[in-house]
Amino acid sequence: MPLDAKPLTDAQRQALCRMMHLAFIEIRSLGSTGADQASALADAFHNLPTDMWQDYFTLSFFRDVYLSPYQDKYPRGVDSNYVGMINEIIGMAG
Repeated sequence: MPLDAKPLTDAQRQALCRMMHLAFIEIRSLGSTGADQASALADAFHNLPTDMWQDYFTLSFFRDVYLSPYQDKYPRGVDSNYVGMINEIIGMAG
């Protein structure tokens, strides 16, 4: 188990769900013209709905292993700054 693993707060889980919602909207908008990017975004998020409930889950691992590589490959504006969003969620732990 990672050293920084600890249960998420309800507020953190709600924020993660909002982030997934935005990712799904982005996947839908990419449609057939952005199939490779849509696939990469789906790959970055596909384990989150189950992993965020596990004792071993850490937000920093999710950010560093899944979100950062996606965002490095497909840099975008503020609307889809998933690394920034996850950093805000990490900050919610207080």
